[in-house]
Amino acid sequence: MEIRLDDPPATVSPAPSASALERYSRISRGLMATDAACIVFALLIGYYLRYDNRPMPTEESLTVVFAPLLWLAAFQAFGLYAPQHLSPPEEFRRTFSAASVGIVLLVVASYWSHSNLSRVWMGATWILALLLELLTRRGWRRHQVRLKGSGRLAFRTLIVGTSAEAGRLAHVLDNPASGFLPLGYVQGSDKTVSANTLPLLGDLEQLQSLIRDHAANCLFVASSALTFEDVSWVAQAARKEDVEVRISANLPQMLTSRLCFQTVGPTIAISLRPVRLTGRQVVLKRGFDLVVASVALVLATPLFAAIALAVKLTSRGPMFFRQARVTKDGKVFQMHKFRTMRIGADRAMDTSAPFFKVAADSRLTPVGRLIRRTSLDELPQLWDVLVGNMSLVGPRPLPANQVAANVELLRERHEVPAGVTGWWQINGRSSLSPEAALALDRFYIENWSLGLDLYILAKTFGAVVGGKGAY
Repeated sequence: MEIRLDDPPATVSPAPSASALERYSRISRGLMATDAACIVFALLIGYYLRYDNRPMPTEESLTVVFAPLLWLAAFQAFGLYAPQHLSPPEEFRRTFSAASVGIVLLVVASYWSHSNLSRVWMGATWILALLLELLTRRGWRRHQVRLKGSGRLAFRTLIVGTSAEAGRLAHVLDNPASGFLPLGYVQGSDKTVSANTLPLLGDLEQLQSLIRDHAANCLFVASSALTFEDVSWVAQAARKEDVEVRISANLPQMLTSRLCFQTVGPTIAISLRPVRLTGRQVVLKRGFDLVVASVALVLATPLFAAIALAVKLTSRGPMFFRQARVTKDGKVFQMHKFRTMRIGADRAMDTSAPFFKVAADSRLTPVGRLIRRTSLDELPQLWDVLVGNMSLVGPRPLPANQVAANVELLRERHEVPAGVTGWWQINGRSSLSPEAALALDRFYIENWSLGLDLYILAKTFGAVVGGKGAY
């Protein structure tokens, strides 16, 4: 069955009292307010950490007063007040960069105002401000998720095109979490679309009236469905009616930081930046692993000793569990964890399926159940990072016998070093199917960056604290 122009249009829900754009505008103003508060609070706390209870001189007080202006300017320059256009990883990356630039602007401005901004004060301010920014923006992100789930932050959207790609778009946008409310199709040069719940509202010649009649504030274009002239017509109608235009790139999922636009004559081309690590990036990633793993091991030494003692005293067997796992280029190494199961329990594991984590059952010891739920059993892998067998972030290393049973399926995972945590751990952890976990590992491999690693580590900390998906 196919939908054609002579099909009767279905009834479309009326426009809400406040549009998604208005609500996003309110969120943007709220972000500005919390960003300004973050830098003022960080400056004050940083000052008193550096100078104890010494009164703040006038010049430094003026810096605190005017700091929000420079801070907001930096965040505006990085596009951080258009939350409808930012994915969580992209927002994290830009926040980190904007906070760093903001501190530099404050230091530069201090020379003009003759204020004394010490390095310790500015260092403490940067760390505090960054932490506060990440926390407050995570709160705003959760607020947006709630609004999207309730339908109050959804763009009323016309899907332009009636091709198979348009049908896929309708399916994706129908999810409340997408932030879009698909209203129906607008026909372009293509003729039909497989039937679904959305009506065919009209054609491109009627686009402006369709936008007004259905109170639409977004046009989502199925790029493969339209000609160059069709897209020009859509852009003209969007400009006249002041609505957003989104164009599907018909590409697999990837980070927007990999994309850039180039003009080739009258044509706009999307360029994909290569992601294979250069020699400098390999050194940067390894240096980052060494520094963070070393510091974490030193700080966690008391906890490390307490867990080891608890494992040893509460069950028979060694403190550590060692197993042959596979890392970059198929190299097999002995991975270390605190033992969470009874001796010999791992022999019952099915080696025919590429699963990623064994569900909790009677094989877990009481202490093992606790440390696995909090992921503290993974702490000894910091040593594996130090000796170069693993990285802090990457696909989780699988047992060698599982890899041997699924060589072709799992080969792609071994293009990069195995990680203590990874992209799939923060996107469902143990609740994911093996197929979904493999797809997420592929996403990480195709989109690696140091910023993505930092984002994954920050999200992992939140997932571990919340206990989401852990056994």
